[in-house]
Amino acid sequence: MKEKFRKFMTGRYGVDQLSNGLNILFFILVILGLLTRNNIILYLSLVPMIYNYFRMFSKNFSKRYNENRIYTNMMSPVYNFADKIKYKFQKNKKRDKKKYKYYHCKNCGQELRIPRGKGKVTITCPICKHSFDGRS
Repeated sequence: MKEKFRKFMTGRYGVDQLSNGLNILFFILVILGLLTRNNIILYLSLVPMIYNYFRMFSKNFSKRYNENRIYTNMMSPVYNFADKIKYKFQKNKKRDKKKYKYYHCKNCGQELRIPRGKGKVTITCPICKHSFDGRS
């Protein structure tokens, strides 16, 4: 069965970032339609899914490639912003791992950072003022 599908998909466009975006839009519309119990939204959710399948099975590579390029150019500021925030947080945490130890407040979940090498210390959350003991 795998081989038959592989042969069928030979020469067809397949999946790209726009296909993933259309899938996300489909699921958002389905959930919204179910929550609001609105049949119009449920039927409207079929449009991105049908278009997604049309694109996947299309043999017109240049047109599908241009559609995907336009989509990625439109969405690049959103992806860049999310990546920048994620990278900045991870970079600082990795860099500071040698100097600081990280704890989570048991009361509110706030991430707390204390300096290493101080032994057993009492940590007070600046948000909820909850205190607990920890080792640095």
